[in-house]
Amino acid sequence: MRHQLNCIACRMLILVGLTIVALNVQCQLNAQDNWSRFHGPNGTGLAEQADLPSDISDDNYIWKIKLAGLGASSPVIWGDQLFVTSCDPNSGRLTLQCFDAVTGKERWQTNFQQEVYRLHGRNNFASSTPAVDQDHVYVTYADPNHTMLVAVDHDGNKKWERDFGTWVSQHGFGVSPMVYQDKVIFFNSQQAEQLEPGQSPGKSRVIAVSCQDGSDIWEAPLTPTRSCYALPGIYRDVHGKEQLITCNTGDGFFSLDPQTGNRNWATLPFKMRTVASTLIVDDLVIGSNGSGGGGGNYLVAIRPDKNGVNPPEKVYQVPRANYVPSPVAVKGKLFMFGDKGIAQCVDLQTGKQLWEKRVATGFSGSPIATSDHVYVMDEPGNLLVIAVADKYQEVCKHSLGETTRSTPAVANNRLYLRTDSHLICVGNKPD
Repeated sequence: MRHQLNCIACRMLILVGLTIVALNVQCQLNAQDNWSRFHGPNGTGLAEQADLPSDISDDNYIWKIKLAGLGASSPVIWGDQLFVTSCDPNSGRLTLQCFDAVTGKERWQTNFQQEVYRLHGRNNFASSTPAVDQDHVYVTYADPNHTMLVAVDHDGNKKWERDFGTWVSQHGFGVSPMVYQDKVIFFNSQQAEQLEPGQSPGKSRVIAVSCQDGSDIWEAPLTPTRSCYALPGIYRDVHGKEQLITCNTGDGFFSLDPQTGNRNWATLPFKMRTVASTLIVDDLVIGSNGSGGGGGNYLVAIRPDKNGVNPPEKVYQVPRANYVPSPVAVKGKLFMFGDKGIAQCVDLQTGKQLWEKRVATGFSGSPIATSDHVYVMDEPGNLLVIAVADKYQEVCKHSLGETTRSTPAVANNRLYLRTDSHLICVGNKPD
């Protein structure tokens, strides 16, 4: 009898141990299986714990598929589902496709129709990256008469849509949504300066609607100047209070209460257009502005007041900075990739330059980083892998076989790379 009880006790201990191990594995999986918006969690571009190959070749391709059309948007991932958009530049048709993130098999696709209109030569009708949560995928697109936000469930069924009216810009649409708690937040910044003859200024504001049904929650007006595209992020102060922070030309950096849309503060208006997403890292908020000509681009780092009472402190300014690509920070280093192919790395807290080097002919996509490497795609279609170090160290330069203006995504130790018309999944293969 004692022997039987001991065996039963041993089996129970083993089951408990296996359960704990399974829960730990599941927790680790859940911590890294979602890449829910442009540039990853809170727009940081970080996947520090991801185990990705650094010396990449075709042998690291797990799968490669052709998309329904062209585009510069990035994929987003929720669990084992990957969502990405592409377009037909001749008809304006926008296609949202869902793939199995593990196998690359298409699960479904759905289409949206937008009017064909003149875009900047570096833009297209699938430049905006969707956002995703446990229930929906949120897609934005626009033409001169419509600015659309659409929610589609994970089976491809359209659940609701909103039309926020006309879209006014010089370069076309390219605004990605983000999810905060039960809200979809849409940074709707439109052109009010340098208009075409007879063109009316656009209405600029930040909009929050319900994830569940798309109903209005709040709307915050912006100073109308130029159409800007800087996706916001969430900053948490020492008291745990959260702020929604981003930047544009007319207001500079500004902070909103994400629950009500009420403005907390605004500071340092920019001279030029803001395109790169706002980076919130450690105690800093980082934004940049510039122009396609590349003259006078600069990046600014501010430090919000810890108690939320006083205006933010300007910490440093970096010249010749990124314009379209968003920066990434890891291990106390800030990496910037400029539109003309110049990369630089500065100390995150001081802005002191560590290195600067021309590494490509041009960048439009943004970098992402693990704890040891930065991954970025240049416009001709090369994937660059750069060491996180005080000196420039190029670990790998791999041709993807097609031009790209997209940003990588990471989930479950896999790197997802979108070129103009293909999607490539890269990872370590078992020995």
